[in-house]
Order: sequence, then C-alpha cells, then structure tokens
Amino acid sequence: MWPGLQAVARKFQDKPVLFLAVNSGTPRLQLQSYLRKNRVSWPAIADTDRSFERGCGVPPISLKNIYQVRIMKPDGKLLATSPTRMEQSLSGVIGAAKWNVDPEGIPATLKTAWFHVEFGNFAMAANVLKKAGNSRKADTKQGAQKLLDYVGEKMNKQIEAARTAETDGKMWEAYRGYSDAAIRYKGYELPKDIVATINKLKGNADVKKEVLALKILAAAKRKLYGKTISARKSGYRALERLVDQQSETQAAQEAQQLIKSLGMP
Repeated sequence: MWPGLQAVARKFQDKPVLFLAVNSGTPRLQLQSYLRKNRVSWPAIADTDRSFERGCGVPPISLKNIYQVRIMKPDGKLLATSPTRMEQSLSGVIGAAKWNVDPEGIPATLKTAWFHVEFGNFAMAANVLKKAGNSRKADTKQGAQKLLDYVGEKMNKQIEAARTAETDGKMWEAYRGYSDAAIRYKGYELPKDIVATINKLKGNADVKKEVLALKILAAAKRKLYGKTISARKSGYRALERLVDQQSETQAAQEAQQLIKSLGMP
C-alpha cells in the first residue's frame, strides 16, 4: 500500500498539499518502528488516545476497518476517499488550494526552512532564517526575508490579539495567546517582556483555575484509555465531575465533547 500512496504524493510534491499519516491506538515506539520498516517519509501523528480520530469523525480503526483516507479541503471540510481514488480526489480539489508563502524564488538551501514555515512549524526554521538573513548571497537573503516577513506578520497578529484580550480582562485567553506565541515563535524577535507577562498572568485566579482544570482533564484521559475497566470507569467519572464542577472552563467544555463522542449521557 505505502509504495502506491507515496507515488501519488510525489506527483503532487510541488502542489499546496501536505500528506500526513495518522495512526490510531498504537504506542509511539511501535509506530516509529513501523514507519522505518515501510520507509514512510510523511509526517506522522501518533494518535495513541484516538482523540484525533474522533475529532475527524472517522469510524474507529480496527482489523475490520484497517484504514481511512480523508482530504481536508481549503475550507476545512473533510472529503472521504480511498487509497485507490486518492489521486483522482486530490486532482478535483487541488485547484482551490494555495500556499501561505509562494515557494517561487525560495532558493534550494532554504526549502526545508520554507516547509517548516509553510506548515506553521516556525521555531524549527528560526536559526536557519536568521543566519540566511545575513547572507552575502542576494537570493538567499531575499528568500529568508520573504519568510521572515510572513512569520513576523503572523507573530505580531497573535501577540496583538493576546494584548487585546489582556486589556479586555480575558486573562485566560491572553495567557494562552502569549504562552503559545513564546513556543511557536521561539528564536524570533518576540517582545522582551513576554516571559514576565506570562509569569504575571500565571498568578491570575482565572488562569490558575483553567490550568488546574486542564491537569484534571489530562489525568482523566490517561485513565479513560487505561488497560483495566476500573481505570476507564474512573476516567469517565473524572470527566463527569469536571463538567459538573468546573463547567465554565475550557477543559470542561472539552470533557463534555469527549463524553458526547463516547455516547455518554
């Protein structure tokens, strides 16, 4: 199967599409071994708790339902297809897709950095772009600046949204925005006070409550996908308590969606 799928991917290698493998329920180390054995070069998600599977509305993967193929269209909607029809399905929707950063003019030495930037993995490209931005080669410097301008625009927009939330008293939203920016844009020219701002917001009562709720949710998920029935039941009860006692938190909302997806009342 994989040789055929990767052959299709090669036909679209210059098109605005990312081929992504997702495994449901297999431990990470076992998945890594499988990917190496089958020489799968695609990025892969180890969906150990099947949350990605459920979020995509995919029927549970099992020996009776070994694989599913979905194409996410530019509008975010998922199109169901199959390995044998993937090329045909892609050809029908690829015309509506476009790159975030047109690779035209990006030198070969920056193609990996461009790939990271294109798909939002900004921190992975930071060092290469900073070095290339000081290059004596005009094409390298221009290519780096093109990518840096895009990253800078995205970063500034996110920081500004966080500042607005902070001004409006939405401290949890602000905390999430700043914290995510500090990770996503590590290595770029972030505001000098961002770490101090994050630490200050950590002390806010609403932020503390949300962080605690997320820890409870994470613990419940671990139990929910435990090996024993008693552990799974304990996870269910923890989710229900979270929804009942901290209904206004982001974690409780996620817990409610999880309960609903599992067919729980």
